[in-house]
Amino acid sequence: MNSRERCKTAMKGGMPDCVPVIPQICHPHAIRVLGLDFRKTMIEAVKNPILVNKLQIECARYYGVDGVRVWIHHEGILNLYDDGENVWQIDQPTNRQIGRLDFKGGGWIVPIKEEIQINNDTDIEKIPVIPASIFMKSESFKKTKELVEDASRDLFVITSPGCVSVEFATTVRGKEQTFVDLIERPSLVHKILYRATQAAIQKALAMIEAGVDAFMLGETFGGVIGPENFKKFCVPYFKMFVDEIKKYDVCIYLHVCGNSTQLFEAMADTGVDCIEPLDPLGGVSVANAKRRVGKKVSLMGGVNTLKLATGSFEEVKQDIQRCLLEGAPGGGYLLACGDMLPTETSPDKVFEMVRAAHSYRYDQNKGG
Repeated sequence: MNSRERCKTAMKGGMPDCVPVIPQICHPHAIRVLGLDFRKTMIEAVKNPILVNKLQIECARYYGVDGVRVWIHHEGILNLYDDGENVWQIDQPTNRQIGRLDFKGGGWIVPIKEEIQINNDTDIEKIPVIPASIFMKSESFKKTKELVEDASRDLFVITSPGCVSVEFATTVRGKEQTFVDLIERPSLVHKILYRATQAAIQKALAMIEAGVDAFMLGETFGGVIGPENFKKFCVPYFKMFVDEIKKYDVCIYLHVCGNSTQLFEAMADTGVDCIEPLDPLGGVSVANAKRRVGKKVSLMGGVNTLKLATGSFEEVKQDIQRCLLEGAPGGGYLLACGDMLPTETSPDKVFEMVRAAHSYRYDQNKGG
């Protein structure tokens, strides 16, 4: 099997020739591993976001992993000011500092103050829903398509069509106000999320034409808002997306950060093929997930990111074995991190993930 076949088989619940491995490689880690000037390249990636994809693909090939995430990027941010310590996004009309480059986290611009952009139904209509046929004519799509075509030569290619649940609402209403809205203005939240889901479906249809293998749906706040709110404000929109996209020959997986233990069944009920990242730092157990929903969905993730960042090689090796023993028997498991691969992770730990996963055979343990 090649990497694309291996990942698709596992994500669809089957048993490939070995366990696929897809660390969540993000560009800050790639920059470190590839030996580039960290500060300079991080700034360049904000100005030229397509560079993020190039770095992640190159890093994935360096490690020999099976899959890589490719982001749909728009125009870069050029109005930056570097004061030697921080890099600021500047609002040109007012010359105010409105965002700061996060060198220690994901490498994106973090707003200094969250702005409420949507207040009523008229505002909601301004959320762009670009038809796939139009999006495919954009320069952003054309550049991304070229990268997908290159990456798919030897990698299982994943993308995100955008947020479709509570996380999207936080981007247009702010986190604090969104949590209030869940109680005080639920109808507004539902209208926002319906619009966001329609936009994501159109992007997904375009990216299917680009040749991606899988879509990642994500919800940062799933473990924070509680099971009832998750079922009310997240599940319907995940289902809406899945119902529209599952007719195509692609995989769909659901990423819920932190403690998703109370959400396993609800996540599986969305119709996705796979759930992840099974973060042990959030108290999530791969074995528990396997026992409860392993017959309904595949699982991906589980490797402790704190150990990847600061633990010893032996600690990481043992943690990888734990994940394989708990998740792989019976098939339907992909080895991955419990969230984003930490920037400071030493390459030998990632190489061990690849070695261990590719050495694992499903018949070597009872139940496999």
